[in-house]
Parts: sequence; C-alpha cells; structure tokens
Amino acid sequence: MKAILGIGVAFVLAMASGSTLAQSVKSVAGTYTIVTQPAFGDNPRGRLVLGSDGRFSLILARATLPKFAAGSRDKGSAEENKAVVSGSIANYGTYAIDAKDKTITLNMEASTYPNWDGASQKRPLKIEGDKLSYTVGTPSMGGPPINVVWKRLK
Repeated sequence: MKAILGIGVAFVLAMASGSTLAQSVKSVAGTYTIVTQPAFGDNPRGRLVLGSDGRFSLILARATLPKFAAGSRDKGSAEENKAVVSGSIANYGTYAIDAKDKTITLNMEASTYPNWDGASQKRPLKIEGDKLSYTVGTPSMGGPPINVVWKRLK
C-alpha cells in the first residue's frame, strides 16, 4: 500500500511540474519584435515566434543590408555576402521554459549559423510586462555575452 501511495504522490508531483512548465510555455507564447540586439546595430529588424506547442522560430537582421548588384542572391560579391552573413541570423526548433531557474532553452534544429544546428542553448530569461529578454552567453559572432530584448506584438 505504501508503494502504491508513493507512486501516486510521485505521479501527482510529476504532473504538477509538467503543468507548471506547460503554463510557463503558454505564458510566453506569442509573436515578438526585436527591441535591442547589440550585434545588429541601431534599429534591428526581427521577429521571434514562441508557439504554445513549444516550437520557436527567430529571424534577425540589421536595419539595412546591401542589395545585391547582380540581382541574384547566389551571385553576391564577397563583400555583399559578408555583410549579409554578419548582419543577419535565423533559426528554429523547440524551446522550454524553466520557471524555477528563470531560463529559456532553445533546441536549435537548424540555423543560418550552421555551428548551432542541433545545439541546445540555455539562456537566462527575464519577463517584464510585454518585454522578454535573455542573454546569449556565446554569440554567433563571438565576443562577450549580449542581452537581447523583445517586445510582444499585440
């Protein structure tokens, strides 16, 4: 009887912690626009979509990127290609929120920075009103950690 009771309590606790996690994912689910991302300069452009199903997609770009003189993205010059690669990033995959540790973990299925393909990144998370921010500990362009701020779209 004690064993059955113990299993029941463990099941209830597991369900409760799963429910908390599900509520955390649902509480941040939505579409966000970029506010600040230091690596992409003033007025960066971008969207972050956090689905209530635990999937995410992200795209970021500098305010301006060069047009390709050849009129075809596979015929960009070395300078044009470098500017676009250093001035943009996109990735998608799944995410999880740990409310207790105040973190978001991005499990990247694919990224325009291939070194992140299949990687998981746990990032400190802060939510204040309609703003969500996290710190990227190892930015794709190198350098010190950066704080990224997003604002939920209405």
